[in-house]
Amino acid sequence: LGKGEGFAELEYGMLRMMGAITADTLVVTSIHDEQLVDDIPTSKLLRHDVPVDVICTPTRVIYTNTKIPKPEGIYWDLLSPQKLAQIKVLRDLKMRIEATCAPGDKLPTGPDEQLPPLAVRVEKELLRAGGGRGGRG
Repeated sequence: LGKGEGFAELEYGMLRMMGAITADTLVVTSIHDEQLVDDIPTSKLLRHDVPVDVICTPTRVIYTNTKIPKPEGIYWDLLSPQKLAQIKVLRDLKMRIEATCAPGDKLPTGPDEQLPPLAVRVEKELLRAGGGRGGRG
């Protein structure tokens, strides 16, 4: 289920929207053996959650053979303005999509959310340093 902030799901959604991956692209994750659980009830999954195809631990490789469908892209109606503000490439993608829409049409926006302190702190540190992710300031 990840760390609960949804950034990996957004990255997956962006790659799907840009055509860089498809539903057939394997999703692989690495975890420690102690993090492994037998089964996650599908009732706990949300429509933006990305099911994994392969799980690698220090002692084994597990092929999940999941039948859970993968997200088709970004679910803009679930994306909060606060999270959108954290990810420049996502803001740019949204602007590009909206530029192709009819005048006045905009993509939906999700509800406001309180971001975890780490996400807010990292953004402030990046701004102070004069750069963004991967930037040289």
